[in-house]
Formats: sequence, C-alpha cells, structure tokens
Amino acid sequence: MIRNTLKLFVMLAGSFIFSQSSTNSPYSYAGLGEQNFSGTHVNRFMGGLEIYNDSIHANLSNPSSYAKLKLTNYNLGLNYRINNMIGANETKSISSAGLDYIGVALPTKHFGFGFGIIPFTSVGYKLSYLENENEDDEILNLFQGEGGVNKVFFSVGFNALKYFSFGVTLNYNFGQIIYETARFQDQVTLGTVLENKSSVSGLDLKISSHMEIPVLEDLELQVMLSYAPQVNLTSTNSRFFNTRPYSGTSNFGSNVEIDLIDFGLNKTNIRIPHIISFGLGVGEERKWFTGAQYTMNAMGNFSHKFLSLANVDYQNAYQFSLGGFYIPDYSSITSYWKRIVFRMGFRHELTGIVVNNFGLKESGINFGIGLPLAGFSNTNIGFEYGSRGGVDDNLFKENFWSFRVGFSLNDKWFIKRKFN
Repeated sequence: MIRNTLKLFVMLAGSFIFSQSSTNSPYSYAGLGEQNFSGTHVNRFMGGLEIYNDSIHANLSNPSSYAKLKLTNYNLGLNYRINNMIGANETKSISSAGLDYIGVALPTKHFGFGFGIIPFTSVGYKLSYLENENEDDEILNLFQGEGGVNKVFFSVGFNALKYFSFGVTLNYNFGQIIYETARFQDQVTLGTVLENKSSVSGLDLKISSHMEIPVLEDLELQVMLSYAPQVNLTSTNSRFFNTRPYSGTSNFGSNVEIDLIDFGLNKTNIRIPHIISFGLGVGEERKWFTGAQYTMNAMGNFSHKFLSLANVDYQNAYQFSLGGFYIPDYSSITSYWKRIVFRMGFRHELTGIVVNNFGLKESGINFGIGLPLAGFSNTNIGFEYGSRGGVDDNLFKENFWSFRVGFSLNDKWFIKRKFN
C-alpha cells in the first residue's frame, strides 16, 4: 500500500510540474503571477479559512493542524475554471484546468508531519491591440506570458499543551516565468519579439499556532495565528531579441541573447513580503462551525527588479474571509445524506496590485459538499464564483467561476498487527 501510494504521488507530482499554469487572467502579468490559495478544498469552500482543524483532514495552509491528525491522509485537488473578461469594447471567455495540490500527511505518537507540492503563482495571458499609423499600415502589438512558481513543502505540527499546538512549514520555491512583447507590422514579413525569462528558486517559511478551548459543554472556540516572514527568492534571468513571422512557422528570422551582466540583471532578488493571519471561530465538534479570518500582506514591499512594469505598482494588501460548515448527523447509520458536509464561505480582498493607479480588488463566494467514502475518506466537490477589477476603474472586469474536486483519502500506517 505504501509503495503504490508513493508511486502515485510521484506520477501526479510530475504531471503537475509540467502543466503548472492554470490561469488565463490578464492580471497574472503583475508580480510573479496570480497568487493561488495554498490550502485544500475543505478550507477553500469555507472562504479560505485556515482556522478549523480536525483529525482526518490535513490543513495544508496551517502547519499546526498536523498535530491533531490521527490517520495518514492523502490529498489531491483538481480544478476547472472559466474566466469571462469584459473590456471597454470586447467580452471574451477562456477556460483552463489543472491541479491545485498534492500532499501526504502522517501522524506519529508525538507529532504530525506532511509533504507535497502546491502552486504558489500562475501566469497565463495573451493580450493584443491594433495600432494604426495610417489607413494602409496597421501594427499588431502582442503581450503574452506563461509559467509560474511552485512550492514543494514540508510541514510539522506539535502539541505543546492540552489546548495549544504549533507548527512550521518550510517551502522550496521553483519555477520559470516567460514574458513576451511582440510587434508585427502590416506588409512586413518579420516582426520583432522581446522575450524575458525568469527562473525562480529559494526557501521561505511559515509559522502557525492554534488553540482549541472548550467554552460550554458542546461548544469549542478555535483561535489561529500565523506568520510568514519576509524572504528573498533568487531569479536567474535571460533576455532575447527575436525576429519572426506572425505565424511562427517559418525558419526565417533571428534570435539574439542580450547580455544582462553589464546591467546587473543576470541574477536578481525577488522580495516576498511578510504575511500575518489571525482567525477566530466557534462550533460543535462534528456538527457545525463558523469563523472569520483577517490576513495582512505587506505587498507594498514586493520587488522584482527584472520584471518591473511601468503601469504597475504595489501596496499593502488585506483579505477578509468568513465561512463554515454544517453536518446534519455525522454518526447516522440509516441515512448517507445526513452524513454529507455542507460548506459555504465568502472572501473579499485588496490584492496589493495597483494598475494605472487603481488598486485591484477581488471578491468570491464558495459552496461545497463533502461526500463520505469508505472509512474516514471523503470527496469534496464545490463551486466558486468571483470577480476582480472593473471597467469603471479603466481596468478589465473579470468574472470567473470554478468547479473543484478534492480527494481526502485516509489509511493507517505504522500500526503493529496482533494475531490471536
């Protein structure tokens, strides 16, 4: 069983690495791309809350949760997403699909730990506009990008006191981002293309603490505090100046690499700012839970010298989340439907990205259900609808909805068998 599970994990991780871009948002051109949620669908369907911990789900975004695990937990998340982009004169719909996370979590006698891979950012866009120099001479300008940054994580959580636990996640970041700016002129065979590549690597850290305090006979208060300190990632850069036809199928053209050493841009630092989250919730175990979370991101300190953009700036960001779940009857034997978990959540955030002097905001609402499988395993299915930007602010208005499926499979490892 262990061998087959590890083979499956390696196979899925490989497919994840080679298909990491799962966005078609024009706003993914800023920073390191569109930042992805770092938890499982169980947390996502509650508006992204990191507060709630239980003994059968690994909470990937809250390392202190590993201290409570009782069973080995395998996690896999998939998504299908449609973006509807509304501009001043055009509306366009684009779909994408990908993996959200892969993880394994294991309990031991004194602590719990886990590892896996999750996308940190995704870049995927293609924009164009026509420029008319005169009636018979049109110039097509193209802007496109792809790639992203992934995190390979290792987390460990400890029980320190009866109601208190803490944990640490160490992430190794890696990935490549490619940006192209192209210009094609009518009746001219070859266009010009400027290509920037940034290969990102480096470590970052997240620390979290969690308290579960009984307040009444059936009620429990849960409190969470997490902190991710500011870090510098390394970007190894290259820049190419190409000439090629618009179709890109001809052997004509040239490819010249620009020497970045003289500009001090061959290797640069990417400053990732610190993040603090605080969450508070109350509920009845295996029955219901509701909570709220506030996250502060010092995004104004973000810096990536090599891929800086003239019309993009950064400011401090925040996110507010509200959500919870309800189970009609967790222990019902006669009715499968009473054991289904119903989840709902809402989030609103100021992303920290400033485009043309307007701060980019985003809101979303989630609905999800948890379907019990054999043992303590379950499948989590849900929808998210959200929007960002706005035509009134001279920005793209982007409405998106996504369908997500997550698998949380449980097993027992390291159990000594007894025979009579």
